[in-house]
Amino acid sequence: MNQHKQTLSFLLGCFLFTLISPLLSQTPEWSEAKRKKGIQILTRPVAGSNIEEFLGRTEVDATLAQVVALLVDPQSCKTLYHQCKELTVLSGNEKKSSVYLRNGAPWPVNDRDVIMDRSFEQNEKTFTTTMKMKRLESNAKASPSGVTRMPEFEGYWKLIPLANGKVKIEYQAHFEPGGSVPQSVINMVLTDTPYESLLNLKSLVEQGKHKDTKYDWLKEPSTTPAK
Repeated sequence: MNQHKQTLSFLLGCFLFTLISPLLSQTPEWSEAKRKKGIQILTRPVAGSNIEEFLGRTEVDATLAQVVALLVDPQSCKTLYHQCKELTVLSGNEKKSSVYLRNGAPWPVNDRDVIMDRSFEQNEKTFTTTMKMKRLESNAKASPSGVTRMPEFEGYWKLIPLANGKVKIEYQAHFEPGGSVPQSVINMVLTDTPYESLLNLKSLVEQGKHKDTKYDWLKEPSTTPAK
């Protein structure tokens, strides 16, 4: 009887794998778009969208808190985020907030803006810290004249502590700009946005910006994680 059940379980497992494996194989592979100054940029197609998503990677010699402080500082709008014209916290705090973001665009394309939820979470064992961003259906701040609101935006910044004391940074996002945007501009944005932002981040870290920042909700790798 037990052997019969084991046989049925095995056959069921094989059947489910047969159904799932084609779906797994459909996941698009990343393609390298740029590699320069210790920064790697990759892109890949997104199902149901004409816009690819991007992924930028680099490493910095910094604490987690320093990088978090740079990411949430409204002043980082023009010093860190590529083409950023405005970054305003509408509500909340550093760990979880609603923010307004406006990005510039080359003429004659309209600037784009978005209201998004921004929140942090940290893995207690690995200390990996992730800042998640997702568009909110909100009218808390209206779009200025001549600015197009993006219908979709989702992404994250992931900070991964390394054994050598450095932090690996991953910046991944996908957006739908809305309106009419030339493909040449979209291609430029997909590469320049993560590359220039990560390049700016490395520069700000080297300058020591927010070097001594600490957060009571954020543990550094040298801290004993909670059990």
